[in-house]
Amino acid sequence: MFGRLKAKALHHYRSYMSAIGTSNALHKISELRHLRAELAARQPSNMALAGYKVYSQNDEDGIIAAIFERIGGNRTFLEIGLQDGTECNTLYLLMQGWRGGWVEADPDFCSTIRNTLQTDAVPGAFKLVENFARTDNIATLYRDICVWVGVPDLAFLSLDIDGNDLHVLQALLKAGSRPTVICIEYGKFPIPVRASVVLDETRVWAKDDYFGASLQSFVDLLDTFDYGLITCSLFGANAFFIQKEQAGDIQIQPPENVWQPLRLHLTPYPRGHIPSVNFVRDALSQYHEPSF
Repeated sequence: MFGRLKAKALHHYRSYMSAIGTSNALHKISELRHLRAELAARQPSNMALAGYKVYSQNDEDGIIAAIFERIGGNRTFLEIGLQDGTECNTLYLLMQGWRGGWVEADPDFCSTIRNTLQTDAVPGAFKLVENFARTDNIATLYRDICVWVGVPDLAFLSLDIDGNDLHVLQALLKAGSRPTVICIEYGKFPIPVRASVVLDETRVWAKDDYFGASLQSFVDLLDTFDYGLITCSLFGANAFFIQKEQAGDIQIQPPENVWQPLRLHLTPYPRGHIPSVNFVRDALSQYHEPSF
């Protein structure tokens, strides 16, 4: 009798938790639709409206696709800070035949990536690098991936290291590297607040708000290297910048026009099936380096 009661209670508990999860997902979807409608009425050309999720944490996949549909490029990338790779900004690009590299510092995440992809390197296509991105090695990490895929500069850089992001990005650009488009996580501070962590190469994120830099700080830095701000995702986490001379008909935006507040309550956005890297694993296993 007790066993049946216990099983019945467990069933009701699971049903309750499932209902809560469904309710939260519906609230998130409803709020995001409201935000999109409001933005479309106010700024119909804002590229944040192109956002959608395939493998990115939130809506970055759609924004990235919209940018490169308009500017083209060599379809190469480097993503730094991506955990196990199942929710990152370049997994969908890899699936579509882009070439590039991942840099991840956590050995457990790297082990997972190697096991699931069944490789950590495919010449000309993909390379996983287990390393911390620092000011003194970022240029080498970037250049190594350029050499691996055979291009002088990459089309896309995604940087999310929860720490010295501003300093690492500055070191990369000072070294002469010029990715066409940069996606970078920014802190919670509104425009025009300038804030950045003090450089500390040994820092490990304490899971608090002391990481990275404000959007205004990134705008100031990148402007000195002739990059302009395109948009920020509706989740208030990632900003997109482009080389001004490569922008074409994409309009450079003042930060006060496109800044979005951090909306952690919308993250993680409802994702449906559990993401995996298996489609990319299959694609990489069949990759043949093109001969020219």
